[in-house]
Amino acid sequence: MIVIKSFLVAVWGCVLFSPTAAIAEASYGGLLSWLDEHSEAPKDGLSPGIYGQSSVPDLSRYLPPGYAEHFEFKELSLELAESEKYAAHPKYQAASKRFENEAKIGPAGELLNYTAGKPFSFQQIGAAKTENAGWMVAYNHIHRWQRYGYRVDNKSFNVEPTEGNRKGNIIKSVMRGGGHVDRHFDMFYQRVYLSKLASEATTNYRMKVDGSKHLLYKEYLEFRSPFDMAGMKFVIERPLDQTKGDQVNSYLPSERRVRRLSARERADSWVGTNWTLDDFEGFSGLVMDNEWRYLGQKVVLHVTNSKNPTPLSHGKLSLIPLDRWQLRPCYVVEATPRWKDHPYGKRVIFVDSDTGSIATTLVYDHDGLLWKIFTTMYGHSNATKSKEEQYSTPRWRGSIALNVRDNNGTIGVSTGPAEYISVKPSQVRRLFDVSNLSSGR
Repeated sequence: MIVIKSFLVAVWGCVLFSPTAAIAEASYGGLLSWLDEHSEAPKDGLSPGIYGQSSVPDLSRYLPPGYAEHFEFKELSLELAESEKYAAHPKYQAASKRFENEAKIGPAGELLNYTAGKPFSFQQIGAAKTENAGWMVAYNHIHRWQRYGYRVDNKSFNVEPTEGNRKGNIIKSVMRGGGHVDRHFDMFYQRVYLSKLASEATTNYRMKVDGSKHLLYKEYLEFRSPFDMAGMKFVIERPLDQTKGDQVNSYLPSERRVRRLSARERADSWVGTNWTLDDFEGFSGLVMDNEWRYLGQKVVLHVTNSKNPTPLSHGKLSLIPLDRWQLRPCYVVEATPRWKDHPYGKRVIFVDSDTGSIATTLVYDHDGLLWKIFTTMYGHSNATKSKEEQYSTPRWRGSIALNVRDNNGTIGVSTGPAEYISVKPSQVRRLFDVSNLSSGR
């Protein structure tokens, strides 16, 4: 695995919390206690408005232990908006209705008899056994409404701690807190779905392109800067056969060759960040690489509809979104890797029960101690009455990773709109073909 030191963000190792708040231990056991204690905290339990540091005890009912502590800084400004409903496009709703009650969970956790739309309804998840409900939520996330996929330009950057925690060189277009920028790079990303497409009812819910019979989607990533990373590219293929792993191919200009990444490399730090290839947007891995367990429902704070063209962050090292938050009802599921040598002990994932997107992911090590926290900021179009498909998807705006164990973190933000566009077969062949990795985009 090529390890490149990239956009690392140091975070505080000490635990700060209001003395008036009940301190929940930042461990798996502490999380279960917090879920039990605050399971009934309602989605209207906080009034819309601006919340500062003195409100952290109230906010902590909606922030998991180990995350709430990072909101303890005097400049905290959390704007809380009314919680909204975000309906998927009518085509997705129609596919969900047409194939309702057809999808099943197989004996090994595989998804059976699924064609398009939402695999499992609220009612099915509520009535399922605990061991099946977790799988259902996981597949609902993977097959949430995404139209044909999206493309976006994004910037990521290195932030290092400064001596005495003094403010250093920051990127003011993003960072409104502390930290020192050491290194940053620009990247282009695009995902295209080839099958299970609710928009393609007339073509058996798949695109007319090679690979659509055995692939769910393809991803393309290309680094544009800095100089030593420019031209590095990845093509990732996600198979429909859930017993097969992703095919990940990378091209490094310095080596002038294309190579395939192994399963072990997938679990390593991706180009030196706090994400692995399975961590994008909270969880982007193979469902069947894990054992899933349903832990219940919980309302949590999340930036579901960002107000900023480019996401802003603040805090001691600019790791807390400075944005518009909502209280979001979520399913809580636990994912334990089946591979015993996986570096993660387990993930606990909060999946928005409305949009299917992930609000927060907590990663625990094999000792049950909190290791990482992932959160992703989304935006929604104001054209709520539009019937156009591209306006009905949650739009990726940025992601933040807190590495609690190693005292660092990672930030990535969009520098332009995330475009949920239709893709022509010729574009799929040109951009997403492994044989074209050594050529320009």
